Amino acid sequence: METRFSSKIDSWMIPVMIVAVGGLVVALIAVLIEETPWPIRVLVGVVTIFVTLLLFAVFRNTCYVIAGDTLRIRSGPFRWTIPLADIVEITPSRNPLSSPALSLDRLKISLGKRKFVLVSPEDKAGFIRAIERAKQEAI
Repeated sequence: METRFSSKIDSWMIPVMIVAVGGLVVALIAVLIEETPWPIRVLVGVVTIFVTLLLFAVFRNTCYVIAGDTLRIRSGPFRWTIPLADIVEITPSRNPLSSPALSLDRLKISLGKRKFVLVSPEDKAGFIRAIERAKQEAI
């Protein structure tokens, strides 16, 4: 059985994404209007398309799936699979490090002394319960 949790999204993240994409579009328009060598035009166009698609994919597809004895984390094109047996501790966090989380209201999943991943499920309590239940079932 799989249990899926969507990422919580902070309200300030959407305007930041819009401003970032808007800035890229303005740069692309400026490069197209001005006398600019074609390699620069192509580069700015490719970067604009790539970053826009990446941001859209991350916002659309960031989720956490507990299936069997693993936690699968998906964030756009990025994927992580964590064996539940490797999870040592889950604690609240507001760590702003880059992670597959669209909110600063996060959970730190410790995987040992120095390894961890930050996630931001909408239902944090339900997520923790589901992890604990899956770990018990795997024993």
